[in-house]
Amino acid sequence: MNKSDIFFCYNKRLFTFIKDIKGIDFLTVAKHPVTDKTFAMFIKNEELQSAIDDYKRLSNN
Repeated sequence: MNKSDIFFCYNKRLFTFIKDIKGIDFLTVAKHPVTDKTFAMFIKNEELQSAIDDYKRLSNN
């Protein structure tokens, strides 16, 4: 596994949607060492991409 296999989520609402609504587990939550912004890491796969697409579709309406 390398960096391109990981989705770095900096959006709190998207994170909550993926985790709580779609039930997808995250790898970890951390803070960026330079910006100090909190992010979550998810393994990229079709299920995650579908959840992101659903979030975008719902957010645009």
